[in-house]
Amino acid sequence: MLTTASVVHAATRRRWSFEISEPTKRARLEAALAKPLTDDTGVGHFDLFSPWWDVIQGINGSYASECDELMIAALEAVRDGETFEFIDDHGFLGEFALYVLAGHGLTDYGTSPRGGWPDGEIKDLWDPLIAKWKAYAEIQWSETEDA
Repeated sequence: MLTTASVVHAATRRRWSFEISEPTKRARLEAALAKPLTDDTGVGHFDLFSPWWDVIQGINGSYASECDELMIAALEAVRDGETFEFIDDHGFLGEFALYVLAGHGLTDYGTSPRGGWPDGEIKDLWDPLIAKWKAYAEIQWSETEDA
């Protein structure tokens, strides 16, 4: 007989086994940061760094420079402890960008009001992530503007 307890137990086991086999946030972010930004082909692929493949999964923001600008600004606001100012400046769009960072395990959140700060496991990788994302955006959008 299927009971609520057996369903919860099975779901917990599945989730736990997934979490155990999955690389840590730190390992994933270190692997992403180790990727080169570009190669001679000028064509993006999985061996090159892309924040939209390597950091933020399931959201393809690589089609608009505004997406990169917003996410870089969100990362900087979190790093600088200015998330409330970021929300004031960008409205719900800024708040949503912070939700995306939190949903991808990059930030921790407290209770209301929601602020956000770098996840402790990856806090020392925050500046390298911002620098890499800025370099990616500069390459990505300078090539587009030149075309």
